[in-house]
Amino acid sequence: MPFSGWFARCACWLVLSGSLSVIAGAEEAARSAPPTLDPTYGLPLPKRAKAPAKPTTDAQWIWADKTEERQTVYLRATLDLARLPRAARLYVTADNFFTLVINGQPTAETQPDPKDDLVWSHVRRLDVAHYLARGRNVLAIRAVNAGGPAGVIARLELDGRPALLTGTHWKVATDTPPDAWTTAAYDDTAWKPATLLAPMTGGPWANGLQGWPGREEAAAPYLAHLPLRPVAVSDVHDGAGWIEGFTRLTASQPQPLVVRLAPPDSKDPPSLVLDFGKELTGRIQIQAQGTATALVGTGESREEAINAPWGGVHRLEIANGEKAATPYSAFRYAKLTFVAGPGGERTATLADITLDHLYYPVEYKGAFACSDDLLTRIWYTGAYTTHLCMQEDVWDAPKRDRLRWMGDLHVSGEVINTVFADRFLMEQTMQRLRDDAQGGQPALAEPRGHVNGIPGYSCAWIAGLADFHRHLGDYTYLQKQHDLLLSMLEYLRGELDERGVFANKRGAWPFVDWAPDFNGDGPLARMATHLFLVHAVKEAVFLFREMGDAANAAKYAAWADELTRAAQKVLLDSASQTFSDRRQANGMAICAGVATPEQTQAIYGKILRPGSQAWNLVATPYYNNYVLFAMGLAGHTTEALDFVRAYWGGMLAEGATSWWEGYDPKWEKQNFHAHLQADNGMGYFVSLCHGWSAGPTNWLTEHVLGVRPTSGGFKTAAITPNLGDLTWAEGDVPTPNGLLHVRAEKKGASLRVRITLPRGVEASVSVPGKTILINGKPTTPESSETGRAAIRLHRAGKYVVEGE
Repeated sequence: MPFSGWFARCACWLVLSGSLSVIAGAEEAARSAPPTLDPTYGLPLPKRAKAPAKPTTDAQWIWADKTEERQTVYLRATLDLARLPRAARLYVTADNFFTLVINGQPTAETQPDPKDDLVWSHVRRLDVAHYLARGRNVLAIRAVNAGGPAGVIARLELDGRPALLTGTHWKVATDTPPDAWTTAAYDDTAWKPATLLAPMTGGPWANGLQGWPGREEAAAPYLAHLPLRPVAVSDVHDGAGWIEGFTRLTASQPQPLVVRLAPPDSKDPPSLVLDFGKELTGRIQIQAQGTATALVGTGESREEAINAPWGGVHRLEIANGEKAATPYSAFRYAKLTFVAGPGGERTATLADITLDHLYYPVEYKGAFACSDDLLTRIWYTGAYTTHLCMQEDVWDAPKRDRLRWMGDLHVSGEVINTVFADRFLMEQTMQRLRDDAQGGQPALAEPRGHVNGIPGYSCAWIAGLADFHRHLGDYTYLQKQHDLLLSMLEYLRGELDERGVFANKRGAWPFVDWAPDFNGDGPLARMATHLFLVHAVKEAVFLFREMGDAANAAKYAAWADELTRAAQKVLLDSASQTFSDRRQANGMAICAGVATPEQTQAIYGKILRPGSQAWNLVATPYYNNYVLFAMGLAGHTTEALDFVRAYWGGMLAEGATSWWEGYDPKWEKQNFHAHLQADNGMGYFVSLCHGWSAGPTNWLTEHVLGVRPTSGGFKTAAITPNLGDLTWAEGDVPTPNGLLHVRAEKKGASLRVRITLPRGVEASVSVPGKTILINGKPTTPESSETGRAAIRLHRAGKYVVEGE
């Protein structure tokens, strides 16, 4: 049975972990389940995408007619009720903060949180029936703008139907009104109508709103839901009450959880912590028998859920038989605290508590295994991390920021190409990123700014487009990018000084990495950006050739040469033959092909060699991706493998189930999450699932297994295994015409490579040695240099290639 066929038939796809072993030399080997934590692994894909939800009238973002920094506005609306509703739920948030008063009664408020700079994005869901009265009611909101965009949005539902939505019928004042402004008797005829800023899904809030009713399904109908139960319960605290049935929360069938609540005057309520076993995306859902009130905080780590839940603690008022849910986020743990609700009940019975896992349905087409189970596990952890980031778009992270960032996508996109070969979400995300930078200008006009406002991310868009095209070969999509590619290249040219070196002339943010000297404007950040620009222009040349535009290919090939010469003349330290004393710049110099072979070895010996002084300064998993590729290109595969084991394996040793946004093995291990660093800060806000950290997955396939496309849609490919200290490696790589399968294993001093080549792919295979055998027959190598012999395979089929 072929490697991929075994995966398709495996009945153990939903295991939490495992090891993958292969009997060396046995083509029909028996294997256990691949070590992925992804609970969706192997689930059937929908036969067709869900139809987008029909547009419905919804609340709108409103404010005063003028927006000022640190401005306070007062908004109110009235509602007449002939009878009291059985249920009344209000969804409300403000950018930045709000205080809500209903009929003169303080109801809710949001405040600044140093651990959460996106407080506005977490919609408050409030059960407000007990604040309402027959006759006239008033909802009053005091909103504060702490800087940047300003807006308020609210939706009141009575018995499940919209009854009051923010819009221009609301009244607004900017001067402080008398205290009575929150009551129904107050006369607001002198107030102005509120100014409409954007629909619920529009403006600067389009991708950030979490917890709005129906938001997940309406915004991304292609996402799927999977109910999951906790795998463990911890920190059970009876407090001044007690909890029964918590041992059954992990059962496959729902089992009621009965809670005896603390007395009303007690400050010691019962609580517990749920562990879902792995990082997941979704929301906690609770169903009750009778009524119940739960305070729910979630976290990617247990400590985050307990000490500083992301987005705050959510109060869920659960009615009999209904489900209440927290906002959509990413987490592994949830702390539930049980308190008395509006009715004052002393006992709560929760019929079911699950995690509604929201995920992008996609098939694991690529696969990888090798003689080191740790590396195999690292490959799948990167794949799972990336899958979690595939949501409405390909996000940087499903907890924070939940936004499209092109630098992140340059790494995670390559993993998507290698593992999932997804076209829809990749094209949509790249197009939106590029269109945002163009700002509505014609494609050949100068963009309004860099991609994400970062020059290096403009380079990443070009490089990411090239990576995507090599794997998927969507020429129609590529041709649509032709003029956008030209305008971005010329925009980048405008950033150079008279020496032909990147000088950040437009004053953008030349972010490179969350590390000293690389996350602000300075010589090292400019140097690394220039080196990335060289790589991007070379990739643009490839793309123009693929589009048949020989003139622009020649023009920008000449510019790439000029940029390389400028780097050698201005940026190189001639004494050390390195590009500074930092890993980030030197890693990019090698990846971009700026460093000569002699400089590459000097860079490795002085900068990239583990243990050198350069390793004393932090680099995130994001830029360590380029360091890893540079080590491999320098010919130090074994050392690079050891780096992967120590660095990404270090995260696994600390309990990671997906890759973290920032990491250094020297950081504090006790309460580790509180000591992680990124985004110019330290603490729980740092993401434990970040797509930019998934680089080893692609590197293990492209460098160790040695499979990489060399033209659009895998029409041609290179197969150059580099096993380092491994005895074998095996894997599948998706192409538009099927899976390309490779198994490389050491045979004494030589290498045997078994290949299954799909139709439409020509492959250049390189193995150590001076002569070459194909299916046991001596064959004249097409080339033989640097200790390797190469041959080209022109037809689909199965091959065994050996070097001697």
